[in-house]
Amino acid sequence: MITRPRIRRPSAGLVWLAWRQHRAAHWTALALAALAGALALWLHHHMVTAVGEWAAACPQGLDYSDSATVCGRTPDAVKTVMETAHTPLRYLPVAVGALLGAPLFAQSLQDGTHRLAWTQSVGRGQWVTAKLCVTGAVTALAALLITAPVTWWWYSIRHGRSASGPLGTAWQDSTSQSDWSYLPYTGPAGMAHLLLALAVGAAVGLLLRRVLPAVAVSAGVVLALQTGLESLRPHLLTSALARTSTRAFPERPANSWYLSDGYTHVDGTLTANSPCPMGVWEKLLRCEAAQHINGRYSRYFVPHQFATLQWLESAICLTASALLIAFCLVHVRRMRTR
Repeated sequence: MITRPRIRRPSAGLVWLAWRQHRAAHWTALALAALAGALALWLHHHMVTAVGEWAAACPQGLDYSDSATVCGRTPDAVKTVMETAHTPLRYLPVAVGALLGAPLFAQSLQDGTHRLAWTQSVGRGQWVTAKLCVTGAVTALAALLITAPVTWWWYSIRHGRSASGPLGTAWQDSTSQSDWSYLPYTGPAGMAHLLLALAVGAAVGLLLRRVLPAVAVSAGVVLALQTGLESLRPHLLTSALARTSTRAFPERPANSWYLSDGYTHVDGTLTANSPCPMGVWEKLLRCEAAQHINGRYSRYFVPHQFATLQWLESAICLTASALLIAFCLVHVRRMRTR
């Protein structure tokens, strides 16, 4: 029978010890987060300036037929924000889980320093709680330093795409990739993902009790969780479904998230792929008539669903983090001192 662990509030001395044991990793994480945040602010300034200058120089928008001039090229600052920046942001939770979470318990268990703490009238639950609280606070602060300017990216892109005139056209042309791609890196989701990665790394380190194996396994588990959440995200809310009775696909609202499209049949059923091969127009029309295809459809999330989806994903991450922390508190009571 598993009894609920009785958690006592860790003393100030235990909190200080938890900070001191990992202070190098904590200071490094905060310094890198501050540097990344400053870089993000710098990129934001250059992105907004570049789009404004591009709108003034190219009031008619992007001209694909004239790649030799500025009107045929997306500004480099916008490409950096919309394309290059996504890779480090996506793998940031992997780094947190592997480099902050995995050594949190594994280092002490590997070196044997946990025995000293456990024999100094320090409860195991207090030991786990102190370490998680200190490193969790560091992770939350580092996450804030990064997600705040990245959220500002998203805010500028979202409102820029909704603007009228040449400026709105410039934002729409230069940020054709949906701003929904920023959902896991902004607002509460950005912090929740990093806290989940920390909890995963901590739980893995407590199980494996060796730093290097814990680092490798934590990186793989966090990456798998990120991939799973990406696959789950489109199914968390009911998407909008638009139909047409013509051979043109429905137009989507500005700032919507395109999910899929396909073909509608007379009986109301939908099919993602056309059963008719592309080719001569007349043959295509006859084939669609024979297959009873009478229109097109599109599925997408509308702009006001962004916040709801972000809070739902944050709740999933925080719930999973709480379960992992509870596991750590229960498991540490059953561990043998060795």
